[in-house]
Amino acid sequence: MRKQEKVGYGLVALSLVLVVLGSIGFTTTGEITDLPTPNVPEKTFFGDDPIPENGLSTFITAELTLTWDRNDIYVVIVDEDEKKSCESQPPGLFNEGSTTACTPYDADVLAAGNNGEEGLTWDVEPGVHYAGIGTVQNTLPAGTQVNISYAVHLQAGFVTYFLFALVGIGGLAYSRVE
Repeated sequence: MRKQEKVGYGLVALSLVLVVLGSIGFTTTGEITDLPTPNVPEKTFFGDDPIPENGLSTFITAELTLTWDRNDIYVVIVDEDEKKSCESQPPGLFNEGSTTACTPYDADVLAAGNNGEEGLTWDVEPGVHYAGIGTVQNTLPAGTQVNISYAVHLQAGFVTYFLFALVGIGGLAYSRVE
């Protein structure tokens, strides 16, 4: 076997391995414990820090899954503008049951879940996003703390698969060179 064939077929094999590994991806998990439970009904409270961005969204897709240990709490994910809009309204005059703004039923919410066992799943998008938490019912929540578990699954994106295919095609072409 010639040198070009060895290198070319090696590149084809490498691209196939990369495609398989990119399809499988990997998952990172964690837990946030002892979050204080909001005690104002129908108001979403947001964290100070944004959700980490997916800066490589062109090459890597990320899927966030959140679950929590209580069913009287909802969790939402919103963009920066919606967070500012929700936080600008005073708590005493807020909502009063007349609108779905800044609740899990808000049309501007990117992802929402009001059942802790089912949780919520969100494909991480480019930009600055925040997670918010609130009370589902008009009554005070059953406890004072909530624990949230998260899992982030990373996989190769379309552009990455395209690059892997180019490596394979280049390897196949190089194996034919004389």
